[in-house]
Order: sequence, then C-alpha cells, then structure tokens
Amino acid sequence: MTLLTYGDAMPRNILLVTTDQQRYDSLGCNGGTIARTPTIDSLAARGLNYRRAYTQNVTCTPARATILTGRLPRTHGAISCGRSLRDDIPSIAAHLHDRAGYRTALIGKAHFDPAMDPFGAFAETKLGVSGATGPLRGFEHAELAMHGPMASTHYGAWLRAEYPEVAAGFAVPLSPAESPVTGAPECRPNPVPRELYHTDWIADRTVAWLGDRTDDEPWFCWVSFPDPHHPWDPPESEMGRIDWHDVPLPPGYPETAPEREAILDGKPRHWRLWYDGTLVSNYEAPARWVPATMTADQVREVNARNAVECELIDELVDGSLHFSLPLPSSM
Repeated sequence: MTLLTYGDAMPRNILLVTTDQQRYDSLGCNGGTIARTPTIDSLAARGLNYRRAYTQNVTCTPARATILTGRLPRTHGAISCGRSLRDDIPSIAAHLHDRAGYRTALIGKAHFDPAMDPFGAFAETKLGVSGATGPLRGFEHAELAMHGPMASTHYGAWLRAEYPEVAAGFAVPLSPAESPVTGAPECRPNPVPRELYHTDWIADRTVAWLGDRTDDEPWFCWVSFPDPHHPWDPPESEMGRIDWHDVPLPPGYPETAPEREAILDGKPRHWRLWYDGTLVSNYEAPARWVPATMTADQVREVNARNAVECELIDELVDGSLHFSLPLPSSM
C-alpha cells in the first residue's frame, strides 16, 4: 500500500495506491530480486517504508473495510469475503467528501461487497451492471474492476461489450486454467493486448479522473489494482520480461515431498489434510486442485507470472504519478 500526499498551501491531495495479495518481499526496496519495481523503490527511499505494518485480515473484504473505516473486522462486521460492509459504518472517503470538501474517487477493485452476486443485490454490482459511476461509500466517483472481465464491474462490462474476443482469453478465477508448460494452476497464457489489460485500464481511468480536477479542489483518489492476485494471467506479450526457468525457489522451500510432509505433520492435523486434498478449507483455489501435486517448476512459473504483474503495476504507478503531479519529498 502506498499513500502519497501533495500540496502545502491548501488541504493535501491524497493518492492511495493498493495492490492485492502482493508479498512484502516482492518489492526491491524490501529485498525482492525477481520483479523490478523502481517506482515504488524510489518512493520508499524518499519517504517512509513501514516494515512492520500488518494487515488486519488475510482476505479481501475484511482488510479493505478496515482501510476504509479504520475499524477492526470484529467492529465493522465485514469478517469474511461473503459479508458486506454495513452501510452505516463511517468511512474516510465520506468524511473527506462531506466534511472537508474533497472530491473522492475509487478506481479499480472495491470488494466491500461479495464479488459473487448473481442476484444483483449489492451496491458494487448495481454500479457495474448499470454503468453508473457512484456514489459508493463516500466515493462520489467509482469505476470498478476485478480480476479479468467480470460482468458486474465497469471494466468487465466495457471489455465484454467492446472486445468480447479478448474477454474470452482471461482465465476464470478459481478455475484450473492450467499452464500448458508446467501444469501450474491458474497460469493459462492470456492473449490480451497490454493496453486492454485491467491494470492498464485502471491507470488510464485514474489519469482521466485526475485530469478533470482543478487546482482549487482537494481530492482523495484510491487506486486499487487487483493484481497480483490469482489467476496469474498477465498479457502473454509481457512474459518475456522474466524467464520462469531462472526464477529461484523461495528461501527455505522444502523441495521434496518427504521434507514437506514432515513439516506439515508437525502442524495441526488440518494442515496435512488440506495438503493431501481431503479437506477443503481454502476457497481461494480451484476446487479439485490438490496442493501435494505442486511441483518446483510450477512454483517457479507462478512466481514468474506474479512478478510480471508486479512490474506492470510499478510502471503504471510511475505514469500516474507523473501526470501533472509533483513528486513528493515525503510519504
């Protein structure tokens, strides 16, 4: 998460940039060696890098609701991805908009409501389906995107309407979508042109919204990239950046099955059951995928694809920052 503020003579503008499921050590400034992240590295060098900041929950909705409200999940009530954040919980966006006169926008992944909403019952789905761009929980402007062309988001509706053949190339989240090379889950090659990918779309829409702002109005813009959350299917044209064969295994990774099983057998029983595929406790994976089948080469390919997605985000954050905005001296 990157928080930038601009301006001294008037209330500060705020650009909040978040990514989804990105590891701490995927950034060069935190010791990462696979993805090149010069933009974030530069910001960290010139500002503050919080090395012991911890998310309040490991899943999307509770963590995002905490960012928006400043409350712990047990207080704001959105304790899982199947629970919607209550409408009566105050948000920082509403406070800045209603009390401080800020223009407010959220562009990208919101996920304060359940993502799977076949009945169109939740606010985010209603916006995406109708094409309306707000309001949403204090954001007067919202253009929503998720992982690929989900029809209930602005990005998904746009891509399906304008480029249906491109939309068909994305892997369906939580489907096997296996790599034809290593068999890694959710790593199917994606022929989407770079300029139509959701990361680029979010950056383009952010630049467009910032371009409409005037110097005399403070603004708060949350730029929320869905990547590098699985499925790991960035534009295949970008995969030449990193050869998965050259990606090292994570430090301490137990390469052999006996090593892994010995570690798991020292954990609570459900760890080994999950690993063997006899207990489904993680709904963020293909339903029939068995963790014990994961090979070292599959780990390498997943990490390579993840790193490519991190690089694309870093490049586009750089472009957004340089859109008529002075780079800050502190963060």
